[in-house]
Amino acid sequence: MSGALNSVMGGSGGGLLGAIGGIVGGMFGGPIGAMIGQAIGNMLQQAVGDAVKDAATQLTKEAGMPKFLADLVHEAVDKAIKEAHTPVSAEAADKAGQFKDQVQDFTSDLTNKLVEATRKYMESARESESSASGKPAGKASGKSWLEAIARAMGEVLGDKAAKLVELSNKISEVANAGGDKDAQAQAAKEMSALQSEMQGVSQMFSLLQNAFNNAIKSIGEGLSQMARKG
Repeated sequence: MSGALNSVMGGSGGGLLGAIGGIVGGMFGGPIGAMIGQAIGNMLQQAVGDAVKDAATQLTKEAGMPKFLADLVHEAVDKAIKEAHTPVSAEAADKAGQFKDQVQDFTSDLTNKLVEATRKYMESARESESSASGKPAGKASGKSWLEAIARAMGEVLGDKAAKLVELSNKISEVANAGGDKDAQAQAAKEMSALQSEMQGVSQMFSLLQNAFNNAIKSIGEGLSQMARKG
C-alpha cells in the first residue's frame, strides 16, 4: 500500500500529492477509504498551518519580523485550521497516521520555502523603497510583512499550478502518441499514472489555496482590528 501511495507523491521533501480524497478511497475501498482521505486532509491542513507558523517564528528570530505579527499569524492560523477540521473516526485517524513522516517532511519543506520567499520579497521591497527615496529603507510595517508572506504563499501555489500545466501537457503528448499495440498499452499505463498524479496535484493545489486564503484572511482581519484599536 505504501508503494502505491508513493507512486502518486512528488515534490521536494516528500511532499504529499495524492494521499487525500478519492485516491485514498480507491486504495482502501469503501466508506473507510473516504474517511481516511478526510483524515489525511486534516493532517495536511495542519501541516500547512504548522509551516506558516514555523515560518513566522523563524522570520521573527532571523529576519526582524515583529513578534506581534508572528503572534497574530499563529492565532489566525490556529483559528483557520480549527474551522477547516473535518471530524473522522479513530480508525481512520489511526490508518492515516502511517503517513506522518511524509507529512512532517512536507511541513519542513514548505516552511523553508515560505521563509526564503518572504525574505526575498521583503528585501526587494526595501530596495525599491530605498531607491525611490534615496535614503536607507525604514523599519518594515506589519502590512509589509503580511504582503510578503502572502506573496510567498502565492509563489508556492504558482509552483503547483506550473506542475499542473506540465502534467496536462504530458497527458496530451501521451494521448496523441501513436505506435503498435505494445506501444499503445504502455501509453495507457503511463496515462493512468499521469492522471493519478494530476489528480493528486490538483487536490494539493486546492488544499494549499484554501489553507493559505483562510490564513491570509484571518491575519488581515487581525491587523485591521489592531489598526482600529490603535
